[in-house]
Amino acid sequence: MKKKTKINLWMIVFVMTLLFFTCEEETPFTPSPPTPPEPEAYFVITGDIKRTYTSYHSPQFEGKVKNTGDATGYNVMVEITCYSDDYTTIIDNAHGFPGNLGNIEPGQKATFEAVAFECDSHDQIKTYDVTITWLTKSGAKMRMVYQF
Repeated sequence: MKKKTKINLWMIVFVMTLLFFTCEEETPFTPSPPTPPEPEAYFVITGDIKRTYTSYHSPQFEGKVKNTGDATGYNVMVEITCYSDDYTTIIDNAHGFPGNLGNIEPGQKATFEAVAFECDSHDQIKTYDVTITWLTKSGAKMRMVYQF
């Protein structure tokens, strides 16, 4: 064997040995278990929304919401958007605060009253939708919309 070939062969063996001892052992991938979802509050309208009048003859909406989630809801608001026709002309927004903006625990119900101050009678209100908003523990704002 030629001297040049011997040196090249020893160089290859040396480099391969060096690479073998400097490579780190590969650690196998182990997936982490899935994180359970954070508990959340979730509000729904329970029963019918009654259309009544206040003592000063303004149209009023009365109803109940229930927390069907598994966490407390904070600062719950029910907004009723009143339309004079099929959802194209808004004539008023009425706001109610179930639990007086207090905390509503899972499974609890709370009543609300929302007054349409700009309307003279329920006859003006042809359709309406109800939006429930609330805060979660993290401060995220949640929302649910119903159309009637």
